[in-house]
Amino acid sequence: MNPTAVLHGGFGLMVLVGFLISDPTLRIGAFGLGVILFVAGIVVARRGDE
Repeated sequence: MNPTAVLHGGFGLMVLVGFLISDPTLRIGAFGLGVILFVAGIVVARRGDE
C-alpha cells in the first residue's frame, strides 16, 4: 500500500476523532497529530519523486 495514502488516511482519521472528542486538550492533540501526519505524507510523496 502507498505510504502517502496511509499517512493522509491517518490525517483524515485524526480529524474525525478530533471532532468526536469533547475534551479540548485531546481535541487539540488529535488535530495536531493529524497535521503532522498530513505533512509527513507530503514529505514522503516528495521523496518518492526524486
